[in-house]
Amino acid sequence: KHCDEEMKGDDEDDIFASPKGKRGADNGSQNHGSNQKKKARKEKDVVKEEQDSNQSSGGDFRSLAMNLPVSSFSTTGTSTGKKKQQRQSSPAEDVDSSGSGGFRSLASSLPVASFSTMGGSNNGIKKEQVASPPPTKTQENIPSTGKKKKKKLPLPNSTESGKKWTKAVVKSREHDRYASSFDFANYKQKCKEAGVPAEWIKAKPFGKWCSGSPQAIAIDCEMCETTDPVSGAKNAKALCRLSVINAERPEEVLLDTLVKPSWPVSDYRTRINGIAKENLEGVAFTLLHAQSFMMSLCSDETVIVGHAVHNDLMALNMEHHCNADSSFLFRAKDSPSATCSLKDLVSNIFKEKMPETHDSVNDARKALECVLHWTKNDGKVPEIERSTTSARGAQLFVHRIPKHCKAPHFISMFQNHTSIVPDEVDDIDFNGDTGRTHVSFKSFQHATLAFNTLEGAPEPDKSGRLQKKVYLKGGGYVRIRKMVHERNTNESPAKRSASIS
Repeated sequence: KHCDEEMKGDDEDDIFASPKGKRGADNGSQNHGSNQKKKARKEKDVVKEEQDSNQSSGGDFRSLAMNLPVSSFSTTGTSTGKKKQQRQSSPAEDVDSSGSGGFRSLASSLPVASFSTMGGSNNGIKKEQVASPPPTKTQENIPSTGKKKKKKLPLPNSTESGKKWTKAVVKSREHDRYASSFDFANYKQKCKEAGVPAEWIKAKPFGKWCSGSPQAIAIDCEMCETTDPVSGAKNAKALCRLSVINAERPEEVLLDTLVKPSWPVSDYRTRINGIAKENLEGVAFTLLHAQSFMMSLCSDETVIVGHAVHNDLMALNMEHHCNADSSFLFRAKDSPSATCSLKDLVSNIFKEKMPETHDSVNDARKALECVLHWTKNDGKVPEIERSTTSARGAQLFVHRIPKHCKAPHFISMFQNHTSIVPDEVDDIDFNGDTGRTHVSFKSFQHATLAFNTLEGAPEPDKSGRLQKKVYLKGGGYVRIRKMVHERNTNESPAKRSASIS
């Protein structure tokens, strides 16, 4: 989230047109290269062989996780680096009396690459006796656009342990943003249009096969940006770390591993996730391994807990509708329709401070704690005071950002076009072909001056806030919008702050 001033390669160039620049044609995506497709097919075959082997040999999901190519890592104190740990389990630990397989059996065969930014090992994959034959991977086709009867979404009502999560799942679905956030058909179409190869998975229906699996899990994923060297297509949500927690026993880490993206990484986002180039070198665990593990662990009634968990599901290319999302269960005091950050939830509820560098094990646990707090209080929880509310007047909102833009580009643009240097630029949140971010300045006056100095006539958006177009050298433009509505210029800063919405 914090802006790095180290700008290498293309980042050193100002990608924005001069104030007199004219709009050009947008560049389209090229077709995906055949070499990448062959590589993906080969990788898929390898993982399928591992799945078939585990299904025939018995075991469970934990023993499977222990055979995956997990790569351990830590950014604070403990040196787990790129360590791959190949764990062996006794027959009593990974095969139950019936000889059936499951997620533990699969986990023991995958090349897990553990990682932590918290100073300790997150490898807590516990070997336990569980009867759970693994489901087979299925391919979910993109629904047709024609009219059809609305599908009834599954609820975790088949077990007593699952029923306690039902209210949180239902309440998450009632949020105004749920339908658009969990629109998997749209995500699949966007992947196709962007040239991002994406085979999606969907869990099997609940049944006896998953009787030994946890009814609820908490997950968090770290992502990086990758670029296809053949077509130039970008994947802004490429999975690079996956952490899965047993929600029924939060101390148990079912899986924590770095993930090797299929395309070369163009932005590691180390400033956010702590993962650098050297950490992914030698990692053998791939997205297909991650999908294989999730398919062996989850049924359609498995509750997946997380914060803005649709982003994690997108990174996994997994369609799932039985979710308890902490970002949808709590309301912001300043805006009922807004979502709160995990940082603000933890600060308000537990009076704790989240670390600056994300750690997916810690984030998954904290999101789980927030949902458990909501459930314990039967949803009767106070509104959340967002930490950014008082500072929103000192921000500008940037949207319609193309995928080749990065946070440092906006530092340069404001410096070159307005002579005002922002304090920081949030990590760009991409959804489909475009993204959005917030640019923070030292004060309300700095943000206002920067906006007013940008060339072009301001136009109101649907909410009435003013925005301008800033053109790119290669064609296209971004929109930069004020975070406050216009008020009488003679108002005091305190009154202007009160008008923030």
